[in-house]
Amino acid sequence: EGCLSFPEISADIERAGWAKVKAQTLTGEMVEIEATGLLARALQHEIDHLNGILFIDRMSSAAKASLSSRVKRLQKETQQGLTTTRKPRAVEPAL
Repeated sequence: EGCLSFPEISADIERAGWAKVKAQTLTGEMVEIEATGLLARALQHEIDHLNGILFIDRMSSAAKASLSSRVKRLQKETQQGLTTTRKPRAVEPAL
């Protein structure tokens, strides 16, 4: 499993092979999705994001230890990028 939040880092993350998700569309309609395989994994990954959990939080201690220097490098690069990038401009929501 990988994540755009952590480029170039991937790990074996244990996930359920099946997922059932209830959600609400932008128009307020309730939908239910049942998924297996890659879609089930992606749904679980994205729901983790909504709950403030990153895929590295689900890695084994040994896997985290082996990636420690790479994660620290990414943190440093991200912090440097945040201090040198322009402030985003406000965008009006689409109706």
